[in-house]
Amino acid sequence: MCIKITMQAQRLNITLPYELARDFKRTIPAKKRSKFIAAALREKINNRKNLKEEWIKSAKAQERIIKEIREDFKYVDAEAFERIP
Repeated sequence: MCIKITMQAQRLNITLPYELARDFKRTIPAKKRSKFIAAALREKINNRKNLKEEWIKSAKAQERIIKEIREDFKYVDAEAFERIP
């Protein structure tokens, strides 16, 4: 017994710049265009998700570094404030 799993699809109407649409039609065979677009969108969305995750990690790392710098300079800052008239 073979069970075929089908993915639900949704038809979209999109608009592309003329040159991009022309190149797309010239490059990708008609019966493979939907799969090509789906793969390209999936890759782009995953890259964006990864970029957001990397940005969050970077922000947390910078926060730790800033705390360390503040700790290192707190005594220097205190001495400088004492000299302010």
